[in-house]
Amino acid sequence: QDFPGKATGFQRLLVIKALRPDRLYTAMQQFAGEMLRVPSLAPPPLPMEELTGMTHSSQPVLLITTPGSDPSKELEDFAFATVGSDRYASLAMGGGQQETALKMLKSAAQNGEWLCLKNLHLVVAWLPTLEKAIAALASSLHADFRLWLTTEPHRDFPAILLQTSLKITFESPPGIKKNMQRTLTSWGQEFLDGPPGGLPEGTSPQRGALLFLLAWFHAVVQERRTYIPQGWTKAYEFSVGDLRAGSMMLDTVAKSGDIDFSLIHGLMEDAIYGGRVDNVSDLRVLRTYVTQLYNATMLGRGGDLARGIRMPSKCNYDELLSFVSSLPDTDSPALFGLPENIERAVQRSSSTEITNQLRSLSISSSATMKFDRELWKAQLGPIV
Repeated sequence: QDFPGKATGFQRLLVIKALRPDRLYTAMQQFAGEMLRVPSLAPPPLPMEELTGMTHSSQPVLLITTPGSDPSKELEDFAFATVGSDRYASLAMGGGQQETALKMLKSAAQNGEWLCLKNLHLVVAWLPTLEKAIAALASSLHADFRLWLTTEPHRDFPAILLQTSLKITFESPPGIKKNMQRTLTSWGQEFLDGPPGGLPEGTSPQRGALLFLLAWFHAVVQERRTYIPQGWTKAYEFSVGDLRAGSMMLDTVAKSGDIDFSLIHGLMEDAIYGGRVDNVSDLRVLRTYVTQLYNATMLGRGGDLARGIRMPSKCNYDELLSFVSSLPDTDSPALFGLPENIERAVQRSSSTEITNQLRSLSISSSATMKFDRELWKAQLGPIV
């Protein structure tokens, strides 16, 4: 009876692992939060404005991406608004683009432009050449020059480039709440509420509600990937590009005055989001979400987003931020129309994955304590 009070947090974790492994993931989150003294392990979204303030011309910015998260569109929009479209260039690596990349790097460094080299994980063998090119330009960099790099995690990525770069992990925020906060922050108050002079005449008053429903829809279809294969049959890469295309489409529909729901349904199901779905069952789920969210009842503030969550009565920027902040930090399967017992399978697989990662870290740390002559010879051979 006295065990919960006398046991340390880690001892409680061991007991939960032995008796309730399906709840170990939640227990580990609580334990980490208590040890770090933070209310949530998910960091708040970092706007591009703040990120840019942390950069300087001599340090590349390395954006480490995950499936379903593509920072290039968001970076492009921000660069166009900050330095202009004529002072920003991007290049997708692969397919013999290495020489072109070096020429663009030299030009951007001299003229003080922004350059984004994407998908570096496809050209890992070429990255030492990029390192030398950056070092050679160090003495002649323009103060306004910025080099942005994007890559997926790769075991052979050069350590020197990692150490000299400002590393930012760019991934879809965990949970509907964090996901929507990031979307609203990236849109900003002026986009949602309109410029100081107001929206163009004839714009539907439902524009804010349409955009909010898109933010909810985007968060739900992304977070549903947590429950693969029950949620989706595979991890579809719904990205910021889909969100951007959807917001542009809804903005155009709202400015036309009358809301054409059949047009919204068709574009969302067959082009913007549905274009990524190649499974009949998944497409049926996507179609159900679209029809449930985009209808006259929902825009009339009389519908439910999910069980126990009503559509907000006001859809301006401040009210929506307040509404999203009131959402729970952890998502219930009921938010996605899934049975409650599915959470056990997710928790068990997540805790097993984390346990394996911790075990591999332990093996790696013990291996560093030993001197392996052949291993050191193989690693130092290219340098010597």
